[in-house]
Amino acid sequence: MLECYNPPEMEPYVAGMETLPDLADLRAFCLVVDTGSITGAARSLGETKGSVSRRITRLERLLGVALLRRSPRLVEATEDGATYRQRLGPVLELLEETTTAVRQTRARPAGHLRVTAPNDLGVSVLAPMVTAFTERHPEVTVEMVLSDRVLDFDADHIDLALRATRTLADSTLVGQRMQDIEAGFFATPAYLAAHPAPTHPDGLRDHRLVLHRAIRGFLTFPLRGPEGAEVSVRVRGAVSSNDYGFVRACVLAGGGIAAIPKVVVATDLAAGTLVPVLPAWSAGSSSLYLLYAGTRFLPAKIRAFRDFVQASFGVPARLGPR
Repeated sequence: MLECYNPPEMEPYVAGMETLPDLADLRAFCLVVDTGSITGAARSLGETKGSVSRRITRLERLLGVALLRRSPRLVEATEDGATYRQRLGPVLELLEETTTAVRQTRARPAGHLRVTAPNDLGVSVLAPMVTAFTERHPEVTVEMVLSDRVLDFDADHIDLALRATRTLADSTLVGQRMQDIEAGFFATPAYLAAHPAPTHPDGLRDHRLVLHRAIRGFLTFPLRGPEGAEVSVRVRGAVSSNDYGFVRACVLAGGGIAAIPKVVVATDLAAGTLVPVLPAWSAGSSSLYLLYAGTRFLPAKIRAFRDFVQASFGVPARLGPR
């Protein structure tokens, strides 16, 4: 004869007590019902019979109802237990599907990325790179947030950042140097054919100049030259702008000479549409860094973008969050 299994210290549900059962207890209960055996459930779970019995006891105490009836030969669900098992099925299946989906997002790049970078690098450097990345990873969408402001990863929902700076401020972010950014002077061959190139920085004053971030049309260049020579030259620009993309476009239109980061005009130099002026002199330098969260478990989409940018700049992969 089957009798209700009344575990010791059975107590009715009391409002305010813990209401979320342990997941392992729920799985143990389902296995006991499905196999009709505590021994079989224990074998499947790799636990002892006593351990499984304690799980059932804990679950019944939490719910305040008897879930099982058992005899020496058989264990079966009570009416409440059968109802509980039936309703648990879809819940546990959904949990398993959700867990699998989350693990897959770590294994396969997918989802939306927000990446911030300086305005000056957007068109000339990053547009081709991001296009190639999305072609390789079609399940990832990339939103480029171009800004000269230093955006906050949390407040602005940023996943990765590319920043041009001489030094990085201390933070919890991981920062990797992609490349040094050296600025030089450039002009079109046609402009230099009509206006011979200067042989010394002082000669810049005799040319039409396109300046970046000039103050009321004037800018002072601290220049570094051969054998460590240093010269400071104050010049007046015919045109000035706060955007290197605009400066580059003006120079390509024949507007004169400009100091521009070499990475911004790399394709123009390769095509011969721009040529160096005063090639032995540097107009300043900084470094381009890639930043991302310093967490142990980076989503696959962030890892994929990080690795792609590293490869694009020829930077060896570093040990760190994978």
